Amino acid sequence: MSLTTDVFPHPLAPRWYRIYYIIKTPSDFAKAINANKPVVLMFSADWNEACKVMKKPFRDMSLAKRNQAVFCLVDVDKLNDAVETYRVEALPTFVLMKDRGEKRRVVGARVDDFKNMGNDI
Repeated sequence: MSLTTDVFPHPLAPRWYRIYYIIKTPSDFAKAINANKPVVLMFSADWNEACKVMKKPFRDMSLAKRNQAVFCLVDVDKLNDAVETYRVEALPTFVLMKDRGEKRRVVGARVDDFKNMGNDI
């Protein structure tokens, strides 16, 4: 089953919907960045306060744009290779991937900039 085909509906509860993926393994990350839709990556850590602040805007956008893009929450503590590859230097970092390349990036708890990134999806 591919990443984009099992986004909706949630397999364990037919009336529930998954609005973003929590990426914790390199294989899940590889599936996410190779999706046929635009991909929004949120590089995050549970211990980071700015990441906690940005989870609600991320969740809201992932719900609003769920048919247009795949949204993934990337745990930086578990995916060091992805952190190095995407040069994540501060948290949270949002990366919009389109056509297998980076189109836009927002660093930090900048809600307005993140919302504007949604216009590029």
